[in-house]
Amino acid sequence: MKLKANIATMEAYVPGKTVPGAVKLSSNENPLGPSPKALDAIREALDGVHRYPDGAAAALKTALTRQWEISRESIMVANGSDEVFMLLAAAWIGPGENAVSARETFSQYRYAVHLFGADIRELPLSEGRFNLEAILEAIDRQTRMVFLCNPNNPTGTYCNHDEIENFLSRMPQDVIVILDEAYAEFADQPDFPDSKALLKKYPHLVVTRTFSKLYGLAGLRVGYALGNSKIISGADRASMPFNVNNLAQAAALAAIADEKHRNATLNLVQTEKAFFSAELNQRNIFYYPTQANFICFRLDTPIADLWTPIASRGIALRDLKSFGLPQMARYTFGTRKNNIRLLEILDEVADK
Repeated sequence: MKLKANIATMEAYVPGKTVPGAVKLSSNENPLGPSPKALDAIREALDGVHRYPDGAAAALKTALTRQWEISRESIMVANGSDEVFMLLAAAWIGPGENAVSARETFSQYRYAVHLFGADIRELPLSEGRFNLEAILEAIDRQTRMVFLCNPNNPTGTYCNHDEIENFLSRMPQDVIVILDEAYAEFADQPDFPDSKALLKKYPHLVVTRTFSKLYGLAGLRVGYALGNSKIISGADRASMPFNVNNLAQAAALAAIADEKHRNATLNLVQTEKAFFSAELNQRNIFYYPTQANFICFRLDTPIADLWTPIASRGIALRDLKSFGLPQMARYTFGTRKNNIRLLEILDEVADK
């Protein structure tokens, strides 16, 4: 037996980790947990787990059509954003073709592209942001898709509306631009891209969102894609039947309707972002201004050397060595108590 070459060379995903007794703030999860309405919906759906789920996710798609003012044919619901990327790659890229993205960004773009035998060109960030000009220059006749993470994971930086629109207007129409907006709901800058408007204008744009972050449903795996019905239907053909389970669909539908929980999460993130950023400023610790529910900061000591001392004192954050940023950490904003505790720990252990 011989393992396929493209699989043999793939690197395993490195998740955020924790240790017993430490608060896990390494994976950008919602510290408030899921919506109480989502939990109620899960309990109500338990009696139906002996039935296959709705393979079309019809009720959830209907809710998303209202939210996005888009047709059902332009929506694909999947088992998390990871599956969205896999399905898009399965349908639209293959051996001898390539995708373009950044080097210091979400690794699942690379995984999805390599899984189907294609190559990916990863360009360095520029001051923590996607270098859109460099991406445009890297595109050739074999390029089939571009992945943009906005806000970017792990830096939390963003490209504004005019920058994204200019990029889309100069992109060849046969190249699919996948705009991963997993953290877009947390963005508070007025010039953050209006992806709803961009979708109406650019048929080669696909926007992806997730229920894992703002909605606190990371353990249930629900993500979705929005775009041209031709692109979406092609990707949907590659999906396994019943790929989003009953409980996930019920919880996601309830979470969309819970405005109180959504606002509570956004308020916590905005408040703690301001607090934590100010504290880092006082300590002269470099960080990227963030539009996400996390912050990326740099210490003089490699984070891998500090991870265990920090975790043993009660907080698990993310070492960004796997992103090519060995002296940077990514920290998910927690409660005020969590955030104060990390600052105390940094004062104890970090050689800034």
